[in-house]
Amino acid sequence: MRTLRGQSSGTIGLWWSLLSIFFTHANVRCQSLDTGILRAIDLEARTGAQGYSWLEWSTRHIGHRLTGTSNGVQAEQLADSLFRASGLGQVAYFPFEAVAWQRRSVGVTITGKHGPPMVLPSVALAMTPDSSHVSAELVDLGNGLAADVERLGERIRGRIALINLQLLGNVGGSGNLHRSEKTALAIAHGAAGVLFVNHVDGHVLLTGTASVTSRPIAIPAACISGVDGDLLRERAANDPGLHVTINMRNSNAPVVARNIIATIPGTKYPDEVIVVGGHLDSWDLATGATDNGLGSFSVLDMARCFAALDLHPERTIRFILFMGEEQGLLGSTALVNEWERTGELARVKCMINLDMSGDPKGFNVFGPSALCDRVSDLQEWMHQEDTSFAANFSTGPGLHSDHQPFMLEGVPVIAPISDLGGHVYGCYHSSCDDIHLVDPRSMTGNVRRTGQLIWALANGGALPEHFTPEELRSRLVAAGLEDKLRLQGDWRW
Repeated sequence: MRTLRGQSSGTIGLWWSLLSIFFTHANVRCQSLDTGILRAIDLEARTGAQGYSWLEWSTRHIGHRLTGTSNGVQAEQLADSLFRASGLGQVAYFPFEAVAWQRRSVGVTITGKHGPPMVLPSVALAMTPDSSHVSAELVDLGNGLAADVERLGERIRGRIALINLQLLGNVGGSGNLHRSEKTALAIAHGAAGVLFVNHVDGHVLLTGTASVTSRPIAIPAACISGVDGDLLRERAANDPGLHVTINMRNSNAPVVARNIIATIPGTKYPDEVIVVGGHLDSWDLATGATDNGLGSFSVLDMARCFAALDLHPERTIRFILFMGEEQGLLGSTALVNEWERTGELARVKCMINLDMSGDPKGFNVFGPSALCDRVSDLQEWMHQEDTSFAANFSTGPGLHSDHQPFMLEGVPVIAPISDLGGHVYGCYHSSCDDIHLVDPRSMTGNVRRTGQLIWALANGGALPEHFTPEELRSRLVAAGLEDKLRLQGDWRW
């Protein structure tokens, strides 16, 4: 008998067998897991969700969660209470000492030969001096990249540098730098101060740390809006030699803050640990609902989900909420340093970081190939279960969030791949980062997808070892991170 396209029934059978092997390959690594539990996590995340309501309560009753403030202390206490109320039996504080920055006042005034002085609305960047009064000529550094700095050279010395936060114009293949890295370059070339321009719609001002080292810098750094930045550049074109005066008062003071850790002990491999974390602290211009209430309260809800299902993983799971991330990864660095001293860090098989993640469509895995394969196969199973999950996958390293201290010690790190939309990213670190930006489904998606990933990694076959120092060095160099880490003082090779 002949069939479609002239193929015999035996050939058709062979093709169906091959296709079956192909489409079930993604389930191979999941067969050692109880996929019923993976489905139960998905169901509980959707039907029992509490993360959004907890975050909404926090934004109304606590407000911002800046480390070193009474608000920050209240946020720590709330997280501890929510872990315990959710049924987590092992909850503890990890206290650490740090220098915490708080803003007091800032003023930016522009004067020139023509026209009246301009007083520009502004906010101070963190880790700037306790007191600063600087008046100097303006120099436009454009995007503030290394090429811009080298081009102007000695013209930067003794002047206040005007720098774009976002990349503007034709910059070829150059990637952007963090605001702290741009500040470090300006300082290295003798800048007397830095004035950043935030080019998002409207008059949005952005804060954030200006220090690559987590220690206070010696010069003032402030931010103005894109609208005012355009006005300033227009005036500079018609009135050369403009002077900028920055008056600033802040507080850099030692504090004791606390990470909050909830542990589910492993039943088979208790000495192997999966860490899932996110930073609880936020900036003080708003309530930090997306950065990073979105991630940290999802971690709280993930722990609730596991407790509600009475799950007992083979490997130990630690849910950690970090303080001090915004002021320079203070809490995560303190924890990694302590765990390195005690040997605990060698037990951590991977660290999963939720920082402004929502409704993940996949995961970025910076780890050995065996871990990448494990996650990729799980994602294919997740996609077959629900085709709205795109199973996107990438393997690049990144900086400036709480995974970084773990990564630099060779620990594999994972982050959800999300797209929250321009309306969210435009309010990051600003006065508009409030609960109206948070879609409850984004938090539910965090718990569904990351919860399944955590369970899959906490059970089943062996997980790979850490990167060796040379493997890590090679990966970081290939990713173009050497210069950035040198600026931070974190390049040890």
